[in-house]
Amino acid sequence: MKDFIVQIAVKAFLIVFGVVIVAFIIFNFACPQHMATFAESIGNYGLALRYASMRYSYTSDTRDLARCVEDAVFAEDNASVIEYGGMFFEKDDCAQVMYDLTLENNVNYLNFFGGALVSAHYAEGDFSAALDVASDLNGTESFAPGNPLIALASAVISSSDAANAPALVAVLQGVSPEAGEQSELLSEVLADLSAVSGGTAALPGLDYAKI
Repeated sequence: MKDFIVQIAVKAFLIVFGVVIVAFIIFNFACPQHMATFAESIGNYGLALRYASMRYSYTSDTRDLARCVEDAVFAEDNASVIEYGGMFFEKDDCAQVMYDLTLENNVNYLNFFGGALVSAHYAEGDFSAALDVASDLNGTESFAPGNPLIALASAVISSSDAANAPALVAVLQGVSPEAGEQSELLSEVLADLSAVSGGTAALPGLDYAKI
């Protein structure tokens, strides 16, 4: 009798366990956005990125793609930042999505995503791509704090990259913001880069982590 009861209990347990596993698998694939949220909540951004990517594959929505970029940045996954960041900036509505995210989170997402993409290209050894992205995103009429060109300048200066500093200087010399704080900021960044170009140890007058 005891053996029979044990067998019934084991079978019941296996059935319940199987149902739970099947339900988890279904939820896993049916609702990847919720799984991404859970992974983000525990700080596992690499896992969150996989679920966010799955969600984007279902929707092709730019907002979902932005989540992929953000998770890739927090996961410190340069290859994924380059992949998803490049895709994001090719979207026709990326500017609207960044505007909405900026209002929601009080973070400048053009600087956030643009700087991350530039930094990822540079970290992967592709200075040319980093320079192209930074100059395209910033343009030639402004030089606001935190812009992608500053992100690249920070990387070049911190690594004393005398080989690539002159190319960045040449691009920055073509930027013409209105006179004032932006113009002064540009002049200071150019001075720091010129020091690196001349082989001088980088002692920047600016705290690049704060601009």
